[in-house]
Amino acid sequence: MTRECPLCARSRHRDVVVNGAWRLVRCVECGLYYRDPPPSEVLRQHYDEIYEDDSASDYIDERRRAVFSTFLTKFRPLGRGRLLDIGCGSGEFLALARERGWSVEGVEVSPRGAALARRRGLTVHAELDDLKDEAYDVVTLWNVIDFFARPGADMRHIHRVLAPGGATLVRAPNAVFQLAVWRLSRLLVWPGPVAKLLRQAYFFQPLVWSPRTLRTLLKDTGFADIRLWNSELSYGDPYHAASPARERMVTAVKLGLRGLAQVVALTSRHRVLIGSSISALARKH
Repeated sequence: MTRECPLCARSRHRDVVVNGAWRLVRCVECGLYYRDPPPSEVLRQHYDEIYEDDSASDYIDERRRAVFSTFLTKFRPLGRGRLLDIGCGSGEFLALARERGWSVEGVEVSPRGAALARRRGLTVHAELDDLKDEAYDVVTLWNVIDFFARPGADMRHIHRVLAPGGATLVRAPNAVFQLAVWRLSRLLVWPGPVAKLLRQAYFFQPLVWSPRTLRTLLKDTGFADIRLWNSELSYGDPYHAASPARERMVTAVKLGLRGLAQVVALTSRHRVLIGSSISALARKH
């Protein structure tokens, strides 16, 4: 039996992708896509293995710096400048934010990832639940919300630790893009290099958020002034080591798709977001 929807706790769903031991289903009530059963232990092991290899962690960090560019450029320290990064990994984003004047802390469940971050002189907590009320001016979640087992409860904790007027910035893969590329990959099998690139261009995390469901989550957990946009892109493929030529090709394709996504967003007055990832900014009143 399929578990209840992690967002609305309803049971009505339809299968979207069936892949051996797991399925991607869509909640009929709220529209959230989620994997059944959730691959929590496999994912925890995967990220522990990434952080076991310092060179692999450095490779990922280097290619994801562009993802943080808008925040680091446009946002200055708010209030007392207290920033909390959920799922901070090895601390790359926190280190960059600290250089810009933020007072930073992180939360990381991977012991190895947390150890790498602490090696940089960063304060890293093991659990979100233990943090004090109204302790931070900004909370960031870079590709973390798609792994939440209880997204409503976790976002309420984030709302709790934010000071009045504080903001949360969330980034997640976009279900609109991921499913479109998955469908295209099933149709296009030639030429081989393009077909392979398509197969590596999509991925289904435990939760796959669309602009609609991400907005619903933020609204239902007490946030206001919600704004969504097509997220910035990482360079190349952070999770698959490749030659410089392939990295340039992947980046060129990503830039082309981002250009298309931006045109669609502008012509629809930002009502339609088809980028590979979406970002959301919301505030606590």
